[in-house]
Amino acid sequence: MNEYVEKQFKYISLDEALEKIIHYSRLSPSVINIDVYRSLGYVLAEDVVSPISIPRDTVAHFDGYAVRSSDTLKASTVNPVRLKVVGRIDSIKEHNLSIREGETVYVVTGAKMPGGADALVPVERTRRYGESIEILEPVKRGEHVTFRGADIEAGESVQRRGDVIRPQTIKFLLDAGISRIKVYAKPRIAIIGVGDELTIRREEVDGKKLETSSTMIHYYVNEFGGIPTRVNPVPDNPNQIIQVVKNSLRQNDVCVTIGGVSLGPRDLCWTTLSKLPESIPIARGLRVQPGRATSIILLNGKPVIMLPGHIQSTISGAINILIPLLLYMQGLQSRDFFPKISAEMDEDLIVKEYSSFTRIRFVKLFKDGDRYRARAILGDSSMIRPLILSNGFIKIPEKVEKINRGSIVEVYLLSWLDVMHLFSNIR
Repeated sequence: MNEYVEKQFKYISLDEALEKIIHYSRLSPSVINIDVYRSLGYVLAEDVVSPISIPRDTVAHFDGYAVRSSDTLKASTVNPVRLKVVGRIDSIKEHNLSIREGETVYVVTGAKMPGGADALVPVERTRRYGESIEILEPVKRGEHVTFRGADIEAGESVQRRGDVIRPQTIKFLLDAGISRIKVYAKPRIAIIGVGDELTIRREEVDGKKLETSSTMIHYYVNEFGGIPTRVNPVPDNPNQIIQVVKNSLRQNDVCVTIGGVSLGPRDLCWTTLSKLPESIPIARGLRVQPGRATSIILLNGKPVIMLPGHIQSTISGAINILIPLLLYMQGLQSRDFFPKISAEMDEDLIVKEYSSFTRIRFVKLFKDGDRYRARAILGDSSMIRPLILSNGFIKIPEKVEKINRGSIVEVYLLSWLDVMHLFSNIR
């Protein structure tokens, strides 16, 4: 490694960087109370205890006739049992109907069973004769009936703190009469591209470079539960960098800059922001490759994560620092958050560079019979091709210089969208 670079960067591990951010910053999971209809994708900040039994009453599982199972014991096609029809329940409205020995009531699916009934005979298994029906076979207690509380009992803990609210969670909450719920607030993330050459205007691309990395990070933040805000690119100007970053932190929990973090004459993010009186340096470089130039400070207690501009380095900084922080702020403690699949390496992979670092390599997963194989898609950190052709990445530990063909590796999928694509169209 270049001696000058080594002196300028003070590389620390990913775990140390995250621990220092959490310890020294003002970041912490924040609890809010929101309307259930708006809660999809939020993380529960409390256990959900059902205030009611579900179903609230014993209900019919099909359209049919509510009976006392003891009345049907001798029923057969040769010797059918005849019961008197004494009522009809055509809706789920409350009622106080009941039956006695030798009686039955017609009930629609989901309606409350009449008192005295402990089973139901589906309508297609009966014959109607005026005010009576014939039953051709016996039914047991509880047959075709869902008893009160059989699904969920009142007082039962249904969802735990830390569970993500899904569509079925919302249905349960509404069915249980819960209209508001405590959740962890979604972290707000400002994303800023840095560089004189950048523009967001397509008509200016002849003399400028369209700033697209912030769009990519925007979607990652959104996918992992944050609320992203893209800020217009800022030029390589110290005063403007300071102003835009400080302004962004007024409304956001974290600021992410992209570019301007290396050692060139226009790489001003670290040199500018780390020297502010209110700045607390956290990391000048990380022990990960690509992404080793990723640097972090705290500004008035809030993290500023400076991602390198090369695309693979940008992604590496995001998946190793930004996304773990997003999850931490939503009350999720695990850092092993990407979905993963065990696979065999398809060919030898030599990784002698940066042997004292964690190395990230992007791989393509494919199915081979009943197993998965992973093939490394290589290219320097400025190349997007490895990201486009891959659907996951592997983490190569320090000191490991070769992964042999046939070795089992854990492949982390880059996105939950890759899960859907992998299992629907793998080849």
